[in-house]
Amino acid sequence: MANTLESKAALKPTAPNWVYYATLLLIAIAPTQFAYAVDAKHGPFVAYSDLLLAAVLALWVLWRLTRRTVEGLVWPPGAVIGLLIVAMLSAGRAESLKTAAIEIFQLGLYFVAAYMLFVDLLDRRERIRTALIVLAVPTLVNILIGVWQYATADDPFAVGGVLTNRNVYSAYLAMVLPVAFGVMVWAEQAWLRWLLGCGVAVGAVTMLAPPLMWVLVAVLAVMTGFSPARARAAASVLVILIALAVMLVPRNRDAAIVELLDPAEQGPIYKTLDHDYVVKKRWLEWQPALSMLADNFALGVGVGNYQLNIGRSEFYGFLPNVKKSEPDTNNLYLVIAGSMGFAGLVCLVAYVGGWLRRAGTLWLLVEDGWAKGVAVGLLGAVASLALTNVFSSLFVRGTGLVWALMFALVISISRGAMNEVPPVDDTE
Repeated sequence: MANTLESKAALKPTAPNWVYYATLLLIAIAPTQFAYAVDAKHGPFVAYSDLLLAAVLALWVLWRLTRRTVEGLVWPPGAVIGLLIVAMLSAGRAESLKTAAIEIFQLGLYFVAAYMLFVDLLDRRERIRTALIVLAVPTLVNILIGVWQYATADDPFAVGGVLTNRNVYSAYLAMVLPVAFGVMVWAEQAWLRWLLGCGVAVGAVTMLAPPLMWVLVAVLAVMTGFSPARARAAASVLVILIALAVMLVPRNRDAAIVELLDPAEQGPIYKTLDHDYVVKKRWLEWQPALSMLADNFALGVGVGNYQLNIGRSEFYGFLPNVKKSEPDTNNLYLVIAGSMGFAGLVCLVAYVGGWLRRAGTLWLLVEDGWAKGVAVGLLGAVASLALTNVFSSLFVRGTGLVWALMFALVISISRGAMNEVPPVDDTE
């Protein structure tokens, strides 16, 4: 099997450096939410990283056309193609066709086009390592800004790095910190282990979005079981220290325990006029989302049209509908179920579940050292991604493109990208 993968990889043309460097630039700006707003209040908001993605895709397609070959292209899994088909079918039920079209375009842009680009470009060991180092730079910038906000901001909602708010920020770190943790426990250099360990610890402490910090702690705890014997004790101590900080440091305890266990919305902006006690909308909204699914079981209310319909009284019934809730606290699975019906939900679960299954054996396909750590880290990243989407959608600006990158790295490594296969020289 390994020889077959190596022979196929050896025949695959390697993209030239000018496309590769443009892709690295794309990875560097992906974890941001800077965007051009067509309308300052209602959008749509076009991320600058999406604009760069379109330019890089054009360069990549141009190179492929000059080669006149599709050799080595990796197509997205059937589940995401099914999700796109369901999205297009559900668009016929959409109240806003513009919103539906934007959502379909983003699905295709991230999970088809960007995914194929990343797999094709990150096709060997050195390129994967460089891409991860490049991704570490904006991650570090986010964490450093998060530390400053953690120390100075009165409202924990403001601790979001350059990712707008604590929910997107925490969701992003929950997805990428497991990769750093995996490399930490398998790295051979002591300085690298200390550097990554400090980065994971500081990043975890600045996550103030309940319950996402607990998602990260749980994933890291499981990952210690995939650690080499020499590093297992240190990895376990780090996870315990992070858990203690979450429980004992006042600012973290207020979010991770006090706020999480308090079912009521707090603050006057969240309350209806005739109710003194309202359950947090992030939890309350699960019921009307299920009602939306029940009333539109096959194809939902239309892709991208969840927010336009979720506030309708027939879905809430006797439940109080608060006027405003904290952004980016939607359950992505229920958003897809309500907007694209049971068919869309099945496709999404199959899509994420398929990657979780593939990532589960990835660590068996690579040698020891940092490469093994990346494989273990990607398992943690995919598991965290699957859990995080229950509490905060990762299919948003700043995280959706990195989501596609994580899945691309899984497939690249599973196809032997870490095996030092000599690539075809395409620079002449």
